[in-house]
Amino acid sequence: MIKGLIFDMDGLILDTESISNKLLIDIFSKYDINLNEEIISKTIGLEKKKAMKVFEEYLGDNIPIKDIINLHKKVVNDYLEKNGVPVKLGLIELLNYLDEEKIKKVVATSSYRKVAENVLIRANVYNRFDDIICGDEIKESKPSPDIFLKALEKLNLSADEVIVLEDSRMGILAAHRAKIKSIMIPDILPADEETKKLYFKECKSLLDVIHLLKTFN
Repeated sequence: MIKGLIFDMDGLILDTESISNKLLIDIFSKYDINLNEEIISKTIGLEKKKAMKVFEEYLGDNIPIKDIINLHKKVVNDYLEKNGVPVKLGLIELLNYLDEEKIKKVVATSSYRKVAENVLIRANVYNRFDDIICGDEIKESKPSPDIFLKALEKLNLSADEVIVLEDSRMGILAAHRAKIKSIMIPDILPADEETKKLYFKECKSLLDVIHLLKTFN
């Protein structure tokens, strides 16, 4: 029986990944740097420091990456402040179902707490979760299992009582290493063949997760 769900945030709860990527490409272009989707795809699901290392690896270490990342953070924040924070299809319905079934739910995100709380509050879903575990509260970020192991502690549940919901390969890999079943709901990138070997099921949207959970409970 499933007693708890662990949610990723960007690209899973919040429909912000594509917005963030577009704004990042625009910023790099101002520095006359052509940032393509292939490079961005390698940073999806990574926390800031690991993402910076990816950019330096592919673009060289002579670019002002810290300035670019800080500017990107501000630009994204300004955009969401002006336009609101969109949530993914089926999120509210899934949260309502979990409440009805008394299934616990926590967020496990690579974002730092200040950022995570800010966007979840803006999206009007902050109070819908029992707890949040953030990237600045763990030793190693995804694909390390640390954040999901800490989530199990917060839920006070065993791995076989919990499912992880993720949209990225890094998150699915982290769940696999934590020995927790995972469901992938792809956002920007489809699952590759290696990732498909790691998760339990794939769903098109969070609405489909409701139907899947009913088969467990």
